[in-house]
Amino acid sequence: MRQAVQVLVDEPAIDREFTYLLPPELASGRVPVTVGTVVRVVLNRRRLRGWVTGLEAPVPSGRELVPISGVVGVGPPPRIVELASWAAWRWAGTRAHFLRIASADRVVAGLPSDVSGRREGAQTPVSADAPDWVAAALASDRKALAVVRLGPCADEWPLIEAAVRRGRLLVLMPTVAWAARLAGRLRQAGVSTALAPRDWAGATVAQAVVGTRTAAWAPCGPMETVIVLDEHDEAYQSEAAPTWNARDIAVERARRDGARCLLVGPMPSPDAVVLARQPGAAAAPALITAPRPSERRVWPRVQIADRRQDDPTAGEWCGEALAALLRTDSTVVCVLNRTGRARLAYCASCGELACSEQTGRALRLDKEQFVDPGSGEKRPAVCESCGATRFRRARVGVKGVAEEMERLARRPVIQIVGESAAAAGSTADSTHRHRRAPSPRLADGPALYIGTEAVLHRVPSADAVAFLDFDQELTAPRYRAAEEAFALLVRAARLVGPRTGGGRIVVQTRLPAHPALLAAVEADPGDWIRAEVERRSQMHQPPAAAWALVSGAAASTYIDLLSAGDRASALDIAGPAEGTWRIRSDDRDVLLHALAAAERPSGRLRVAVDPLRA
Repeated sequence: MRQAVQVLVDEPAIDREFTYLLPPELASGRVPVTVGTVVRVVLNRRRLRGWVTGLEAPVPSGRELVPISGVVGVGPPPRIVELASWAAWRWAGTRAHFLRIASADRVVAGLPSDVSGRREGAQTPVSADAPDWVAAALASDRKALAVVRLGPCADEWPLIEAAVRRGRLLVLMPTVAWAARLAGRLRQAGVSTALAPRDWAGATVAQAVVGTRTAAWAPCGPMETVIVLDEHDEAYQSEAAPTWNARDIAVERARRDGARCLLVGPMPSPDAVVLARQPGAAAAPALITAPRPSERRVWPRVQIADRRQDDPTAGEWCGEALAALLRTDSTVVCVLNRTGRARLAYCASCGELACSEQTGRALRLDKEQFVDPGSGEKRPAVCESCGATRFRRARVGVKGVAEEMERLARRPVIQIVGESAAAAGSTADSTHRHRRAPSPRLADGPALYIGTEAVLHRVPSADAVAFLDFDQELTAPRYRAAEEAFALLVRAARLVGPRTGGGRIVVQTRLPAHPALLAAVEADPGDWIRAEVERRSQMHQPPAAAWALVSGAAASTYIDLLSAGDRASALDIAGPAEGTWRIRSDDRDVLLHALAAAERPSGRLRVAVDPLRA
């Protein structure tokens, strides 16, 4: 009897299955043919790789099926194939794109045997010596999702150690170096550990699987616990479309496995807070934290340098607090996310930063009027604080500041620029390439560094970190500006260490009362995050609403198809602005179903669902 199978070819432009004949010699070969098996087929005279997505497919009558050319090797297990279908819907992508990520980067002819002897579902209670917050994180309903707030310099090991005692564990972290350190520590503790994606086959039997973004697709069996460390980190999300997020993949995977899912980090993201409020997470505490004294100890001291108190005629980049810090004999890292001319403006009389009353964004000075880059709001260039009409622009970039800094500090300054934060994060699974500048030689002793935020990833440690113009981060024309700014403070905190060891961060700003800064000073982002969630809900921004940005040569045609669809009335379509349309809906499922139903026209088209930079 002839057996036919469904095959999805590895061609993202062709997101559909084809029926092929499975020859008996391949069906009984050394690699079992099951859902997910990687095969080789011929389609339109082209030999293509593909994945088996269905067995026992019906054989069309009166048609001669083309046989599968060969079996390449073991592929993603059936549960990961199903997860890829969900991800393709969730981020308006194709199944082939995600199955590529989920497949091994080399041919896998067989899988190792599980010789651990551990029974499925067997658990060891949390040790009595574990901190109370660890017990709270792991003692609740195992199917629940919870958010764990852990200070930036705290050790995550007690949580990992207790979780691996419960059973199989999947841990995601944003950088390769962090994943390698944790994998080594687990192995030293006698835990069989796979470092994904390198140990792809080993992940199928390992007790613990750790890795960066692509580890969310590891071929491990059902998990008891899934942990995402630093769940707020941008490294988890792909900048290239489809803009999938490994945190959301991990949450969905835990839900399907009935596993305990913990989203861990110093600053719970609004997305994590909203996820923890959903029906499936109701059995767990919404937020688990260490005692306040313990959490505060693992934060450095954050000093706010109010530039409004400095003489307005003084230098635009250096206040009194920073000048005193630069003259010390210590390692200081200065951050200035500007290499050229910026458009921020501040009052020449009182030093107040020009911001919009409606959006809080910094206004651009255009001749004699202010312009909001987001809303297009325009108003006369008059200071709302003192009524003055003279303003100064922040113009100096890294290079110019470095020259002046050397004269002020009377010691050499090392410049580090040319690398984005995502690239500096060293995620091995990056789906896009970043141009990286040659690495400067780091000093052996106390040194003075200046650069863009990449300097926070390239210098291993420092006595102090100074942000020269933090208002540029807080008032950026993006809905996640404050969240991104706080993430920089978290990274700086790990560079200088906790306050008990003298760790110090200096923030120069003209917005000293900004909630994100007050949260950092108090080492408690709880109130700020709750307020941020409420603000986004009122502004119909993610995660309260779903967004999609559509661009490319075929975008206009695609928007016309969406506008003519059954769900068009539930969509808010705005644009184009610089060739990009924004689609918004208060119901994520409505937006995603509309995107899936609209036919993709030929031509270049980019659909970014809930993008980071918007």
